[in-house]
Amino acid sequence: MNFNNKILKKISNKIRLNLIKSLYIAQSGHPGSSLSIIEILVYLFFINKKKPRIILSKGHAVPALYSVFYQKNIINKKDFLNLRKINSVTQGHPDFVRLKFVDASTGALGQGLSIAVGYCIANKIKKKSDVTYCILGDGELQEGQIWEAAMYIAANKILNLCTIVDYNKFQNELSIHDTLDMGNIKKKFESFGFLTIEIDGHNFFSIKNALSELYNKQRKKPLAIIANTIKGKGVSFMENKGEWHSNLINESNYMLAVKELECFHER
Repeated sequence: MNFNNKILKKISNKIRLNLIKSLYIAQSGHPGSSLSIIEILVYLFFINKKKPRIILSKGHAVPALYSVFYQKNIINKKDFLNLRKINSVTQGHPDFVRLKFVDASTGALGQGLSIAVGYCIANKIKKKSDVTYCILGDGELQEGQIWEAAMYIAANKILNLCTIVDYNKFQNELSIHDTLDMGNIKKKFESFGFLTIEIDGHNFFSIKNALSELYNKQRKKPLAIIANTIKGKGVSFMENKGEWHSNLINESNYMLAVKELECFHER
């Protein structure tokens, strides 16, 4: 579809509604981490003409990806609402053996960027121009393997990879600052040799402008996008609340969240 900010916002809201429903039925999962990446996923899936290759390195946020798949009719309602059940194709972390639409099985944090590098090298060998997107958690950046991959990406000028950091400033129940302060993430990526752009990760215009750099033929550095996001975005009592990293959604939580999201959808 062509870029339309109003339509993309409505799609995002619908995806949040379905996401909350799936987590409520599952009675487990990661609402805060999933809600923070909705706009990024919506832009990638609804603006691209074909399904993008996305390595969701922060695999616990996969309910967001499933909700996008459901909205795009990539998976059916039964599978979507069977989240985290035994033998379900919609497991609590991405599993490309069970669900072919997933590009990589992830969940052991720190590995996704290395997987993305492999895809990019394969595309280059095959002379394909496809871009691979890797979505990292900010707390995940504490893993050393991320920076090994970053060194390799910059040293080998892997330009068909877009590294996106979901910078919602929380990991598990605590803030990044209180757990293990990362300092200036933008400067870190720049020091590794990346063109680094900091954006509002919930603003479609910001996302569009940052991703346009992928097609800048003058670009000589790999691209990293630091997306400032809000943990639990879209549900007021979850926003910026570490306890909603993986908190159980009870009936009253569910009804309140649905009411908020439905009111937004009617605007």
